[in-house]
Amino acid sequence: MSRKIALVAISILILSLFVLLVIPSSSKDTEAAHSHSPKSGFSERFSSLSNFLGLNSSSSNDEEGLIPASLLRNETPDNLYWVAVATPRDAAEMKAQNELREDWAALYGKIYSNKATRKEIDEYFTAQIKLHEDQLELLKIMEDRYPERLNDDSRRMILAGKELYAKKLKNVKDEYEKHINQK
Repeated sequence: MSRKIALVAISILILSLFVLLVIPSSSKDTEAAHSHSPKSGFSERFSSLSNFLGLNSSSSNDEEGLIPASLLRNETPDNLYWVAVATPRDAAEMKAQNELREDWAALYGKIYSNKATRKEIDEYFTAQIKLHEDQLELLKIMEDRYPERLNDDSRRMILAGKELYAKKLKNVKDEYEKHINQK
């Protein structure tokens, strides 16, 4: 149990760092999304972490070694990361993200209470596998196509993220197999 808690904590940290890399606070598309919502304690913690990592400055993205989210979105429009994890750009995206997460939570509850059908198990785990594969895809794109925009810290975070999401992907696939074999 403590291993799962540690994995979740590490996942949240890596995901937070990934969000900070992909969606810098100085980009125009995130300013629009944040200008209409009050800062929560959670986003303030992200800002603190962003300041600590040197990702929150007034200089241009090229000088900071960051990749604008809009560039990655254009290259990977079908990537599940943009729907499920990325900071929503508007109210419609926020609503869709919340609905998706609620659907996943409901499926997860059914799976772990042994009330899910085979189709629901397939639906949930197929989505989770795609999400982890898509997150790995984004990290690989950042590393392969934009090496000149990344500083050493960013490269280390990408490497750690790739290792984490590869492990999480394996765990999700193993868990999927376990639940399928129980049905």
